[in-house]
Amino acid sequence: MKYTILGARGFIGSHVAAMAQSMGHDVYTPDRNEDLRGLDLGHVVYSIGVTADFRTRPYDTVTAHVTRLQQILTESRFESLVYLSSTRVYARSGLVTGQPFSGSVQESSVTPVLSDDPGDLYNLTKLLGESIALLSWPRAKIARLSNVLGPDFKSDNFVISVVRDSLQQGRVVLKSALTSAKDYIFVDDVARAILMLSTNGRRRIYNVASGVNTTHGAIVRLVQELTEAEFFVEDGSPEVLFPRIDTSALVTDLDLTFQTVETMIPRLVGDFRSFLSRQDLETAQ
Repeated sequence: MKYTILGARGFIGSHVAAMAQSMGHDVYTPDRNEDLRGLDLGHVVYSIGVTADFRTRPYDTVTAHVTRLQQILTESRFESLVYLSSTRVYARSGLVTGQPFSGSVQESSVTPVLSDDPGDLYNLTKLLGESIALLSWPRAKIARLSNVLGPDFKSDNFVISVVRDSLQQGRVVLKSALTSAKDYIFVDDVARAILMLSTNGRRRIYNVASGVNTTHGAIVRLVQELTEAEFFVEDGSPEVLFPRIDTSALVTDLDLTFQTVETMIPRLVGDFRSFLSRQDLETAQ
């Protein structure tokens, strides 16, 4: 089976490509701007994106999330396409009622955005990408990814930054309350889910998440036990809460189970210690 991984140089795309190769598939990883017009791409995973720096690269964000996708949809041939979106699109779900959101969000939940807020550009472009991808349904479908964890040690992800500061500095200063909570999922679980969705997904949109929100306090306790680092919370740090992500569609259709934060964090700490050891060895040489 042929897979084309667009964005294979990125963190998630590289893991999807590696897993597909380990399963014996023929994997094509073109450069981001490679001419793909007229080519048969087989099963496509569209993981091209701009994440942490989208505010300073607004036009690149539109190109990555929408323009390049449009080219693939209209100028190439494919058997299936999975567009990687984000559960960030649920961030303003509470605006529907004007109250803080409680409960969980499903794939059918309303996803409000504010066009005059620069911070909503990411969600706006992801939602537009979803919309044009679904014009090719049932060949195309959407995977809304939660906060993905893995050995990406330059990431600004909260958990990664906590592990990094704990091991490198022995001291972590938090700028959000310990009661803050998000949903985290391990990158290997994400890669497996995406490959299964490409051939077996029956719905238009899937939440790819653990379905469990973990508080910053619980994460801090786990990391502290493993590293003995000191933790401090800045005065006035806000509580940042995201709605719980409903994953019943993914579980029902694909019968997937995911690693918990309790099993992910020890692995991340071990991987980062190995990473630092290799760096020290290279410096010594």
